[in-house]
Amino acid sequence: MPGLDISVAEVITIMRNVTGRNDADDPQFTDTVMYNYLLNFIQNEHPDELRLFPDRTWYEFTIDQLSSDPLPVNLIGPYPTQLGKVGFSTIGPPCYVGGFEIFWYQDPTSFFRIWPETNTYQPTRPTYVLYYNNELTFRGPPNTSYSVKIAAFNIPDTIELNGELASSHTARYFAYGSSLDIFSDYGEMDRWNEIMPAYRRYRGQVLARTWNQLSNQRTTPTF
Repeated sequence: MPGLDISVAEVITIMRNVTGRNDADDPQFTDTVMYNYLLNFIQNEHPDELRLFPDRTWYEFTIDQLSSDPLPVNLIGPYPTQLGKVGFSTIGPPCYVGGFEIFWYQDPTSFFRIWPETNTYQPTRPTYVLYYNNELTFRGPPNTSYSVKIAAFNIPDTIELNGELASSHTARYFAYGSSLDIFSDYGEMDRWNEIMPAYRRYRGQVLARTWNQLSNQRTTPTF
């Protein structure tokens, strides 16, 4: 596997070697079937399994006087201003409005204790936001157009069957994770248990890059 990139076909080969599904003509395990297992793991399971430094990004949009209050949030694209992004697994602080950091809440009780729903508020630059029920409630309501940036974790881009993964260092983590799903779906729990130690090893190697990156900066208090 020369270089930094690795093809999807090479990852599928690893999956076949791990699972014993070596017959690409078997209708149950064609390359497309194996690819779908891989894609499902990368986009649906991996974002919750590992919170990797390279997956950190920004959820960006604008609000103004005509924006819905509360504002509906759809974390799954398309995002025409952020080409290639499939969506975001989570969003959270810090949040910036017009370049200024604002207070982030996810508990409506605490938020509405400060900003009662029964009150009417003068439009201004928002200084608080509540994220709840897939909606963002800004307070005060915006008095003009503001850019909004919220920290987010990106769902990896769609990969093509004949394409490449971003980096070879994730290849075996993705391949072994996808193989676990195959064993689970077919009730082969003995084989599932056999490869779990290898999966944990490759998972730890991928996560180590994020640990090493985060260790460069000490955690600072938020007060």
